Amino acid sequence: MGLSKSQYDAIMREYDRKRMNAANRLDKRFAQVYESIPEYYDVEEQIRETAYQCGLKGISGDTDAFNKMHEEIERLAKVRDELLIKNGYDIDYLKPDYECKDCSDTGYIDGRKCHCLKQKILKQLYSKSNVGDVLERENFNTLNIDEYSDMEYEKMKPVIEKCKAFAKEFDNSDENLMLMGNPGVGKTFLSNCIAKELLDSGHSVIYFTSVQLFDTLSKYAFTYENSYEGEGILEDIYSCDLLIIDDLGTEIATKLVESQLFNIINERIIRNKATMISSNLCLSDMNDRYSERIVSRVAGNYSILKLDISDIRFRKKISSQGK
Repeated sequence: MGLSKSQYDAIMREYDRKRMNAANRLDKRFAQVYESIPEYYDVEEQIRETAYQCGLKGISGDTDAFNKMHEEIERLAKVRDELLIKNGYDIDYLKPDYECKDCSDTGYIDGRKCHCLKQKILKQLYSKSNVGDVLERENFNTLNIDEYSDMEYEKMKPVIEKCKAFAKEFDNSDENLMLMGNPGVGKTFLSNCIAKELLDSGHSVIYFTSVQLFDTLSKYAFTYENSYEGEGILEDIYSCDLLIIDDLGTEIATKLVESQLFNIINERIIRNKATMISSNLCLSDMNDRYSERIVSRVAGNYSILKLDISDIRFRKKISSQGK
């Protein structure tokens, strides 16, 4: 999916504005040159008239006249350029000054996305993800296996490989992930690793802690109701390529929260959109906290990974204090 249509349209409107601004600046530069070099305008008029006559000769099949006029156009163009340079202007002064010279601020080169458009898309995806800068610190490249004991690594190795495969095969799979384990074992870190891989490949990812998610939905229900903004927030949650819900179970349990959680899980399953949930709860704990239909959806539609190791975060803190 990547960007939504409205996000893509917003970026393309930005390109339209860039081209319009470049055209306005160019008009002002032409006006300046015409005023300071009256001969320049005269030569331009001669080129236009000669080009028109050249076109007529080409249509009539008069090849000799066409070639001579074409040579005259080239001569006049040199005269025009010399006038610019003679009067202290750069040879490219009357060319559009696009921000991106490669695509002329269109976003595309020969039908393919220009590097500038790809960068804008990535920036937009990152801005919507709610993770941003943290992904530079927490990704598969910064994952340090030395933090695990040999026994812990043997337990974590298949979990890490499963997370890497989830990201790599994302477009060819309809899998959802559930990471279960005690606090500090790396659930959020692995979620961020997957988020970065998908964002960098042009997918839309939205990350929420469970508390953030239901706070946002409460604002939608009671503040943004029937508003364009509220509808947009809910649609983003339903339609992004990957939704990450971190620390499920830390939110305040209410009937409204339970209903909202079911709607999100169920709607994304219906839309065939991937969801990744992390929680300190095991399935039996979830069964005590949430309705049977929520636990059933998770058990039946999610690959469950258990991180059965000790608290890495706590060990790091103790280690740093001892230095």
